[in-house]
Amino acid sequence: MFRSNQNGDFIYANASLATLLGYTIPELLELDLDDVYVDLELRRELLRKFLPQRMVDRIELDWKCKDGAVVTVQVWGHIVDHDDGWSFDATVIDITGVKHQREELERTKRTLEIVVNQMPAMYWVVDPELNLTRTGGAIQTIMGYPPGTFVKASLAELHASDPGSTDPVPFHQRALAGEICSYDTTYHNRQLAVTVAPYRQADGTLLGVIGTLNDVTESRTLERRLVDAQRAESLGVLAGGLAHDFNNLLVAVIGNADLALREIPRGVPGRAAVENVRDAGLRAAELTHQLLTFSGRAGAGSTRLSPATVVEELLRILGPSLPPAIAITSEIPAELQLRADPGQLRQVLLNLITNARDAVIGNGGAITLRGRLVEHDGEQTTTDVLVAEPGTYALLEVIDDGSGMDDETRRHVFEPFYTTKEHGHGIGLAAVLGIVRAHRGGLRLCTRPGAGAAFQVLWPAALSVPGRAPTPPPSQATRVVLVIDDEELVRDVVARMIEDLGYGTLTAADGATGLALADANPIDAVLVDLSMPRMNGREVIAQLRKKRPTLPIIVCSGYDRDGHGPTQADAYLPKPFRIDVLERTLAKLLVH
Repeated sequence: MFRSNQNGDFIYANASLATLLGYTIPELLELDLDDVYVDLELRRELLRKFLPQRMVDRIELDWKCKDGAVVTVQVWGHIVDHDDGWSFDATVIDITGVKHQREELERTKRTLEIVVNQMPAMYWVVDPELNLTRTGGAIQTIMGYPPGTFVKASLAELHASDPGSTDPVPFHQRALAGEICSYDTTYHNRQLAVTVAPYRQADGTLLGVIGTLNDVTESRTLERRLVDAQRAESLGVLAGGLAHDFNNLLVAVIGNADLALREIPRGVPGRAAVENVRDAGLRAAELTHQLLTFSGRAGAGSTRLSPATVVEELLRILGPSLPPAIAITSEIPAELQLRADPGQLRQVLLNLITNARDAVIGNGGAITLRGRLVEHDGEQTTTDVLVAEPGTYALLEVIDDGSGMDDETRRHVFEPFYTTKEHGHGIGLAAVLGIVRAHRGGLRLCTRPGAGAAFQVLWPAALSVPGRAPTPPPSQATRVVLVIDDEELVRDVVARMIEDLGYGTLTAADGATGLALADANPIDAVLVDLSMPRMNGREVIAQLRKKRPTLPIIVCSGYDRDGHGPTQADAYLPKPFRIDVLERTLAKLLVH
């Protein structure tokens, strides 16, 4: 407590005030109020305001202590009249700690508001009659309405505006009864995850219900896609496994039928029946190929190809469909060689050329195809869509001078079903990316608006093996083909087919046995299955390439169990196959 005179001098102060300000009582009585006010102008304003009222009622002031520290006080006081004038009697309460707590609370409140507004969620409060009293959070982002929208509206009215959504009233009624409820709903085609709970005061008094929701449209869509993908993968594994086993049986059926037909002269009774067996086996093979394609495990060979020849063939086919105003040229050298599945290389080049044609059609323009051998260091650049590993590649480039692409289009152009064309399906470039990835290549896209586009494919090059000395042509009967397959039926019929064609054979039931036979015997070619237990065909080929780089290798498979794509073989025989196809393949590889 203190008393001051008309001039503001302290004429009385108790010990508590002296202690608060850091003075002794005599020291404090030597001062006036100007000495303790932080803001003297504020004191002048208070005098002008409260002197006519002759009292103050809990005003908040900042006072300074003897050591310069500042304290916040609340002051109550009134004027007391005397014969020689008046004095001011006051009570002072130190609220410095309270003020700091209040400021901290306000900071915490603001922080929480910022956090809530940044989260992808909104909240609301309803009273016991289920009328909204407050809304906030990401309501603007999720529902497109500003904060405060729907206040005073009832839940029943909101549900009536979108009757396809889940009725929120029963869940809020359960929350009023003390239960925490969660449910999913939709609101104007958005999928929402909702949680409602009782809203109480600190003493437990029920004020209503507080609810929160998150927009889970994208996550639910991803979950459905994941389930669909897992289902498709499961079906694919089942279909692939069945097709693999069935293919092996068809090899025996068709192979034995072909062998029988080579021994049964035309016109002999029974030949027609064997032909029917063979034809039925070939039709069954078409069905298994469809199953393997569905499973994504269809076998893919990797043979030496000239992209110049493939491009020449494609341009001959596409020529009639190209408008005369489009100039298309190919600068791919004939000596450039790469390893690829022929059909898949055609599909990549066809999609890229078609895409370039669509980019320049209507305005004329030029399309240029180029190719060259490059060494790639494996470093990623800003133009990379798919980064290739370090190595030697055939770089195939399809360039157009069309309108080009902006960054957003470039970012999405390889996504399935994304298209900027009026009648496009959006799977061409996605297929290009998938095929190049399966061949362990690289893909780049250089483009900008108004400057056309250049698609660059890094395809594993087929390098000639130096130092291969010509060998004298041995007789066909002395050439030996090693057959490696884990299925006895397949080994038996394939070996008999090869022998019937005039070659010698060795057989192995697994990769390790096959490698041992290749080390111990003069082998002229190897026919190996791709899917085998313990050591698969890809691993067998890698070992053979280390020991005998020039040895002709034929992959004989209809099922890529591991999904690793094509192999570094010299030829590919899809199971099941005809004996005449086997004959042409062996003749091509074993002619020096």
